[in-house]
Amino acid sequence: MNKIFLTFLILSFNALADGISDLNTYMNNVSSMSSEFSQVVLDKKGLKLQDVEGVMLFKRPNKFRWDYLKPYQNQIISDGDRLFIYDQDLRQVSINPIAKVSGSTPLLIIAGKNIEKYFTLRNIEDQVDNEMNQNIKWVEAVPKEEGTGFSKVILGLTENKLSVMKIVDAFEHITTISFKNAKYNVTLVDNDFLFKLPTGVDVVQNGIATNNTSLASIKNKDEELIAFANAWARAWSAKDVDLYLSNYAEDFKTPNGDTLALWQASRKQKISSQEKILVEIEDIKVTMKNENLARIQFKQKYTSDKLTEESSKLLLVKKTNGKWFIQEEASGK
Repeated sequence: MNKIFLTFLILSFNALADGISDLNTYMNNVSSMSSEFSQVVLDKKGLKLQDVEGVMLFKRPNKFRWDYLKPYQNQIISDGDRLFIYDQDLRQVSINPIAKVSGSTPLLIIAGKNIEKYFTLRNIEDQVDNEMNQNIKWVEAVPKEEGTGFSKVILGLTENKLSVMKIVDAFEHITTISFKNAKYNVTLVDNDFLFKLPTGVDVVQNGIATNNTSLASIKNKDEELIAFANAWARAWSAKDVDLYLSNYAEDFKTPNGDTLALWQASRKQKISSQEKILVEIEDIKVTMKNENLARIQFKQKYTSDKLTEESSKLLLVKKTNGKWFIQEEASGK
């Protein structure tokens, strides 16, 4: 009986170990790849936010390019030293050293070398939406770095090859990237990963724009959003509930799916019940999604009568009729 049980444990362990084992095989045996991909983004209620298609290449270590072809044409390219992100709508290119963003981009899971330096890996059960493919092995990769903007990446491997990648962000949006017509260990040269700067675009390097007009615009936008975050924190600290709640959008996505009115009533009761509140924020980082949509990240220290708590905070804000409002918010340690 004990032998049978021990055999069962060994078989179960081997079955669960398949995911990480297949991922290690993929990392060790695949040095380059080219593929078509489709990318779908769903919100936490399952509503589709984005559906795009494109092509990708990678070559280890740290060289990759993602060309979004339809319905719009954007690019994410790493030449191994620098990461280029081109937003066609904004006519803007951001450039950062790859060493600076190594732990904050899930794309390096595909093209990097030492994945466990930046991510904690864990085998997981089959996903519910298994694409009807029972041969997929699943691995969860959780970033070790804070403030990455995503909470985990789920990798699906079929026959030791990456077939699907799911990125879960701080707002519980799920980005599913599916690969098709993939070719492995293809011959790629450094020129395949050169970024060609489009004419007439703004360039932002390490958060600093190289164009004076662009610099003023970005500075003004950043300062505007930093001021918004500080004003929100001050209203909270002052227990000015009406002013605090006025910062939230009419379509604010409440954390537990409650109606906005119920959430507002709960916040009023919680804030009013405290003798004192102090909300301090620092290390504010602003990322513009487009002219009217931005992400604000910062470290927050909350102190009340009986509680002192430090966390990282993420606000997704949108501009409506010339005023910024919080559309979503998320907290993490």
